[in-house]
Amino acid sequence: MWQKTDRSQKYGVAVYNYSSRLPHRLTLNIGDTVQISEELDGWFYGCKTKNKNECGIFPKSYIHVREAVVAKFGSLERVTSTESPIAQEISTVLREWHTIWKQFYLDQNEELENIQVMMLELMDWRKKIMSRKLTNEEVKDLQQRVSSRIDFGNAMLGLDLVVRDEQGNILNPDNTSVVELYKQHETASDRIRLEQNTVTGVRDTSITGPQTFNLFVQLRNFVCRIGEDADILMSLYDAKFSKFISENYIVNWGKDGVPKDIEMLNNFRVVFTDLGSRDRTRERVYLVFQIIRIGVMDPKDVEDKKQTRRLRRPFGVAAIDITEYLNGLKNDAEEDKQIFIPFQSCGEKEFMDSLIKKVVVAKEINHKGQGLWVSLKVLQGDVKQVKEDYPHLVGPNTCVSRKLGFPDVIMPGKGGDVRNDIYVTIKGGEFTRGPAKTADKNVEVTMVVCNNKGEVLKDVISYGCGGDMMSEYKSLIYYHEDKPKWQETVKVAISTEEEFKGLHLKFTFKHRSTSETKDRSERPFAMAFIKLMNKNSTTLSDTDHNLLVYKDHNSPDLKSSKKMKITEKKEDRDKFSPYLDLPSTREIFNEQNIQPTGKVTLFSGPFTLSAKDSFVISSFVCSTKLTHNVVLLGLLQWQDIMTDTTKLRDHLEKLMKVDGEEIVKFLQDLLDSLFSILMQNTISDVYDNLVFDALVHIISLISDRKYHQFRPVLDAYVESSFSFAMAYQKLMIILRDYVDKAMETNQKILKSAMKSLEYLFKFIVQSRNHFARLNDGRGKQSFELQLKQLIKSISNMMLYTSDNTLVAQGSALKYMCATIPDILKVFDAVELSHLMVEFINNVPKERLTKQKLKCIDDLVHSKLFVLPECRLILLPMMLQHTRVLMEQKEEIEDCIEVLSNILNLTFSRDMDKYEEDISLITKMSLRTVIQACINLDKTSKEAIKCVCVLLSMLRQMKELHFSQYMDMEEFVFLIDLRDFLMEILMLFLDLVSNNVFPPDWMEMIMLENSIILRALQIFAKVIHDRFTQEFERELWGFFFKCSISFLTQKSLQLEHFTSSKRSKIVCRYRDMRREAGFEIRQMWFHLGVNKIQFIPDMVGAVLEMTLIPEIELRKATIPIFFDMMVCEFMQIEPSTRKIKGNFNQVEHELIMCLDALVEGGQGDGEYKDLICDILYKLCSNHSTLKEQGLRFVNTIKELLQHLLEYRKIIQSEVKELRMSCIVNLLNFYHDIGRQEMYIRYLYKLCDLHMKCDNYTEAANTLKLHVGLLKWTDDGLDPMLQSGWYPAARTHRELKEYLYYDIISYFDKGKMWEKGIELTKELVHLYEEELYDYERLSVILKRQAELFACIIRELRPDPEYFRVGYYGRGFPSFLQNKVFIYRGKEYERLTDFNSRMQTLFPNAELLKSLSPPSSEVKESDKQYLQINAVTPVLELQDRFLNKCVNEKILKYYSVNEVQKFTFSRRIDESGADISQMWLERTYLTTLYSFPGILCWFPVNHTDMRKVSPLENAIETLETTNKRINSLIEQHIADDHLSTNNLGMLLNGVVDASVNGGISNYKVFYSEGYGESEIQLHLVHKLKDITKNQVMLLKEALLIHRRKVSEELRPFHDHMEQRFKEMVKLIHKEYRLNVPDSFATLKRIKSQSCVPISRVSEVLNNPNNPQNLSDSSAAPSPSLKTSHSTRAPSVYIKPDKSAPTTPIRPNTISRMNPFKRTSVASLANTSDHSSEGGGSNRNSLEAPIELSEQLTPRRPLRSDEQRRLSRPNSFQLMPPIMNSTSNSSLVSNTSSTAENSDFELGDEMPTPPLPEKTAYSDYSNVEITPSPSHHRANSGNRKSKPVPPLPTELNGTPPPVPKKYTSKQASLT
Repeated sequence: MWQKTDRSQKYGVAVYNYSSRLPHRLTLNIGDTVQISEELDGWFYGCKTKNKNECGIFPKSYIHVREAVVAKFGSLERVTSTESPIAQEISTVLREWHTIWKQFYLDQNEELENIQVMMLELMDWRKKIMSRKLTNEEVKDLQQRVSSRIDFGNAMLGLDLVVRDEQGNILNPDNTSVVELYKQHETASDRIRLEQNTVTGVRDTSITGPQTFNLFVQLRNFVCRIGEDADILMSLYDAKFSKFISENYIVNWGKDGVPKDIEMLNNFRVVFTDLGSRDRTRERVYLVFQIIRIGVMDPKDVEDKKQTRRLRRPFGVAAIDITEYLNGLKNDAEEDKQIFIPFQSCGEKEFMDSLIKKVVVAKEINHKGQGLWVSLKVLQGDVKQVKEDYPHLVGPNTCVSRKLGFPDVIMPGKGGDVRNDIYVTIKGGEFTRGPAKTADKNVEVTMVVCNNKGEVLKDVISYGCGGDMMSEYKSLIYYHEDKPKWQETVKVAISTEEEFKGLHLKFTFKHRSTSETKDRSERPFAMAFIKLMNKNSTTLSDTDHNLLVYKDHNSPDLKSSKKMKITEKKEDRDKFSPYLDLPSTREIFNEQNIQPTGKVTLFSGPFTLSAKDSFVISSFVCSTKLTHNVVLLGLLQWQDIMTDTTKLRDHLEKLMKVDGEEIVKFLQDLLDSLFSILMQNTISDVYDNLVFDALVHIISLISDRKYHQFRPVLDAYVESSFSFAMAYQKLMIILRDYVDKAMETNQKILKSAMKSLEYLFKFIVQSRNHFARLNDGRGKQSFELQLKQLIKSISNMMLYTSDNTLVAQGSALKYMCATIPDILKVFDAVELSHLMVEFINNVPKERLTKQKLKCIDDLVHSKLFVLPECRLILLPMMLQHTRVLMEQKEEIEDCIEVLSNILNLTFSRDMDKYEEDISLITKMSLRTVIQACINLDKTSKEAIKCVCVLLSMLRQMKELHFSQYMDMEEFVFLIDLRDFLMEILMLFLDLVSNNVFPPDWMEMIMLENSIILRALQIFAKVIHDRFTQEFERELWGFFFKCSISFLTQKSLQLEHFTSSKRSKIVCRYRDMRREAGFEIRQMWFHLGVNKIQFIPDMVGAVLEMTLIPEIELRKATIPIFFDMMVCEFMQIEPSTRKIKGNFNQVEHELIMCLDALVEGGQGDGEYKDLICDILYKLCSNHSTLKEQGLRFVNTIKELLQHLLEYRKIIQSEVKELRMSCIVNLLNFYHDIGRQEMYIRYLYKLCDLHMKCDNYTEAANTLKLHVGLLKWTDDGLDPMLQSGWYPAARTHRELKEYLYYDIISYFDKGKMWEKGIELTKELVHLYEEELYDYERLSVILKRQAELFACIIRELRPDPEYFRVGYYGRGFPSFLQNKVFIYRGKEYERLTDFNSRMQTLFPNAELLKSLSPPSSEVKESDKQYLQINAVTPVLELQDRFLNKCVNEKILKYYSVNEVQKFTFSRRIDESGADISQMWLERTYLTTLYSFPGILCWFPVNHTDMRKVSPLENAIETLETTNKRINSLIEQHIADDHLSTNNLGMLLNGVVDASVNGGISNYKVFYSEGYGESEIQLHLVHKLKDITKNQVMLLKEALLIHRRKVSEELRPFHDHMEQRFKEMVKLIHKEYRLNVPDSFATLKRIKSQSCVPISRVSEVLNNPNNPQNLSDSSAAPSPSLKTSHSTRAPSVYIKPDKSAPTTPIRPNTISRMNPFKRTSVASLANTSDHSSEGGGSNRNSLEAPIELSEQLTPRRPLRSDEQRRLSRPNSFQLMPPIMNSTSNSSLVSNTSSTAENSDFELGDEMPTPPLPEKTAYSDYSNVEITPSPSHHRANSGNRKSKPVPPLPTELNGTPPPVPKKYTSKQASLT
């Protein structure tokens, strides 16, 4: 028994693939997630989460069950994993992307690799998240990256945008306001755009990362062979300016290749901090590693113990470009990812600085495997934040390397950035060698910090973090270099408590010897110094300093000079510093203008100036206590100059000009100084305004964007450091005085004061609080009164209309709201609200409008607006201002911004909280916002925001709000309420039809739809309640239109979404289409008697709604159609007062709309069944409507069937199937009389034909439209109009236009006969109706061209093929049906087979013509049965008794045919031809060919058996026709090759293979034939045999005359065999063959005027001579005429009828000497003619002449006959190459299967004709046969004997002579 699973087993993941063919099994792939419903033993029952329609059972062992959360939404149950939200999101995204990735792979999409890389990244990140080894901060950081990558991928794949909160979690729209949701969508779009630009290399500098960040670096390993100890210096380097930008981080590396402190292995960590926005914009930043070797001078002497040790020598450099890491272009820097940095060693004479420059520009370094391995990571925030967020990276022991300079923000206080550092860079020097030296010195610089007593300060020098503080610093040593360039930077960190006066830097220079013994004796040979403080107490300037070098008397260079002897006791030297009085720099030296003369040098004590030596350093002061600026120094030390009022005033005034960067460094000390001056009673009155101005200047400076990062510094000062309790009184007094005298005050100062309002009030409030705490709150009322008066003064200042105060007023509006948080600490909120209202209302109209709105917006975001009591005071003022401006269409964008912020702040899930506010907002602004939405351009950003405001209002409005709003005084009259409803419904319609949001903003669109749906439901009730009695059709109609448009919009069609997206929408919003549909249905039935007003206008809209594939919606809305039918049926006609009795309007509209909508992709088979079932039941139960209703239901069912087939096929590339579907629809619309739809599909069919070059079919299609038109000037109905000729307004105009198109198409399709028929109609129109002779002349010329084409142009005869479609695999309109196809030009059976198999690649070709079994017919497969068929000629009566050109008749043999035939053997096993019976099938198509299609279905099939005797007759007739054809060709062309004739004759007279006539021996016997029919057939067989003998004689005569000498033996052999054959016939079959030849009489052309004469008349129409000549009687000169005419055939009338019961059209009747006069020439003898000789299995009956012709003059010789025969331009009939022919002595297997009959399939395309000639019948004598003739086969009519052709005088005309080419040229 299956049992429900508990919550712990609701969710699982497939861990194996599972597939089974057994029923009810669910196929699973690894990774598929399943929702489990029930369990039994080892089985689960459930469904896939991605497609809950796939349900079944599956083994428990294949599933890994996971914990899950089960959430129920009504009847729906949603099961989700308990994984973290980000892991679930990654899983969902990967599944969705995987489907797209597979499609990309199939389509070879160029984005395949990108999406694959992103999927792999997401998998890797999900693995990290699931490992649970990351810290919270790492998880947050990874979550941000995951979110960014998912959003970027979704955008690239065109998926929905996912909105998130600041933590990266998906935002829940239920808890988010519309405005906030819109802003998040915008933010996400901007973020994705930034990432896309980053990927494409386009960097958007407008969006920057956090301002403060840090670079974490961990040194993993250093691979290099040094052999001695080394220091690794790590620092940041600006390659553009070639300078270091950070302190060094020092790593002590041991000589063994490992750290000196082995415990530090893999633990060398440093954070480069204080990096800011400026560092992000640096062009090239490198992380540089300098390796300093510490040991002997030359590494080769490392083993020499006499060498000097501990020398600092340059060894090499490594560097990596980190620019992209810093600016965020690269995000792959992780703490666990190691990066290799190659190492470059230092050259022998190479400076370290030069090597660094070389490395940073090098593309590649030959590192030989040497280098450093490091890990990098960018950490956001300041150092304090980083230590909290990344404790696993930045611990207590992690070194911090500060930037060489201040960070972007300098925080005050004890925990702030209190620094007193001086960075000194030892740049380089130049030293003379000295008289005792033979080589350059190995100079080492030692730097110490000394006080004025010469004492060295301990531990004040730092070479970098990671190392200990030092008392002295020793530089690198460059071997034998007198001009070294060190470029080494060290930090001098001096305590702020240290007395700074007298401190100086002392540099000593010493030569270091390689020998340790010598090195011990070396003394410093020179020194230099520089004082840290200038004489004016300012600090050493930040620049290069060229120091003077002083030599020591005790140095080796001065040993020889005779100077005063100075004691060398060390203690004495340390106490004595005589050099402090000497000038330290070259600049000071030059300023003192010291001019030493002669040999006297500048000296003091033991130090003497060395004029040739030099030493350069640079300094950079980074201190919050020391400054270079005299003004700042004076104010910071204001007590020293307090009595000097002039100097103090001067300093206060000059403060305005001090650089801002200097001010912000000393912000706290400077503010303390200013407030101290302000509070000094002795000087306050004098300096109050100056101090206030200075204070305002500093605050304004901080307010500027350039220094906005220092706002936290100022805030921290106010909160923590400011302590002046009485300052508020003076500040308030001075500020009020400035405001009250606004017109008199300096506007620049007043503007600065307004700009500083926020911090001025902070100081005032903080001062007051200090005072209150010190004095127990004394003076509160007085303070509040002063404060109120101050605010009122500012408010009154806003009343000024002068331009002088405009800037100050604008500043007041901008900064006033910033004071509210501080004022609220000491002032009543309600009273402040009133003051703010007054402040804003005081602004004059049309003045500072934009600033006023910005102030209102700031007020919305203030703490006042949060308080309900204050909000009720502020809101009316805000809404009034915005409404007035929006109605005036001014500052729309700002007004919308204000309203959006108001609605955003008043949003809450608890709607009661802001009920009064929403009521007020709605009352004052709803109508204004609606009108703004209507008027704004929907593509603008303002319009989108305005829509968000409207949606937010509607969302926050309860039903009570709607009711209150529509009960307002504005809507006392219904007409006003109607206008409002019309406005908002019009807007809704526009929004759902043209959504303002991008299509990938799914959450935004769905929220919008839910809001609109709720509003529509409320408005529906209002419309029903208030507009039913006083019915407003327009309003009701707009509601229906809007609701149905809402329901049918693209964004609600859930079936087009993925399963995950669909379930997400349904769970949150349900299927909104169903709710909207039920509302529409309810409103429809509320219409009552007014329904008829919406019929038939509503039919299309309702139909579109019912076509939505939602079963419950369809069931609910389809009955509306029946209700419409009933309404129209029962409608009372006003004229007759009777019911209408039909629903024609509904029927017509429904059919029209169904056609358009189903073709557009809507509807399905399920809909067809459902609508027919529902309407059938409803109609069946309605007594009055039943008959018409059921008929209508059947019509709809048939229409839907055709439309669904058409829509399915229209997507296929098989145009033939599309044409069939169109024809089905054509027939359907024709049958039900829908002309407009009929014509619409006519042109679709015509267009398809044109694409396929089916010009004949296109013309026939257009003829159907022409058939609906008349030759009248009646106006053209809209349904008859053609899109091709929109200008045609009458029947005649359009018909005439179309006729010309049809004639043109017939011409292209070589159907000239059809074109002639239409030209005749146009001739009649122009000649008899319009009398338009000009057009008549043109059309007659066109007609003449068509006539000429019939005779002259090549026209291949088309083949016809039978195709049977068997099996259910074909479309329904093809299944188990048989069609006849008209082949393309020169298309044979094999070509046609290939074409059909290409169209149906899955079809199997049946090999037999036997009827297929029922198993084949019912199979799901596709089977094709294809064979060639022969058209059956049905001659028109107009050709009877006429002499007709064969080319004319040839057309009717393959065109205008409807009946076809083919034969097959009944018994395949029989080899005896005399016993072989055939089954002949006659097929009749529904329409004749050619028609509107190249194929038509067979609607009638008839079969009969063909006896062996009949088969023998047909076989011999076929051979005779072929012999006759070749005779005609040789008669026409004396130069024709005899090869084909010889082969044919040899195959007939010498057929030793097939037995020849012996096969038919039984038929010649005397006793054969019992019935009259058989006797007749035997007699006919004998006549045909005689005919063949006579034809063979004539053919042999021709062959004898034309054969070459080489082939003469061959001809003699044939004559011998022919004689033997004749004897055989006479002896064994007793047939008497005539001894002499009978000849056919050639019927001449009925016109006696030669073509040349006709041409002369036409070319000279005005020549009267020509006219007279042309009218004269024929003259003997006609004998020499070279006029030509194609062979003609006389057609006998059908006057005879069969006298015996023979089946019609079966027996051919042929005179032995009658033959058609086709005589043609071809270039090569093995080519067939223009399709006229198709070899089919159905034997064609020849066109025959059955009258004996008697010659009227003596017979002529062969030569005379040949010369009298004119040239011919006909094509020759087909010539068979086979030597096995049916004849008297040989018989081909003409009765074989259909495939055996297709001998002509492989024949080549016939050549163009060379020349044609008449066949001469005048010299052929016919001996009539005494046999009784029957009607011939092929449904040809019997033809009577034609009368003898005679001239007027009763004698035959003379035979014209044949022109030679020479005679022709003379003529």
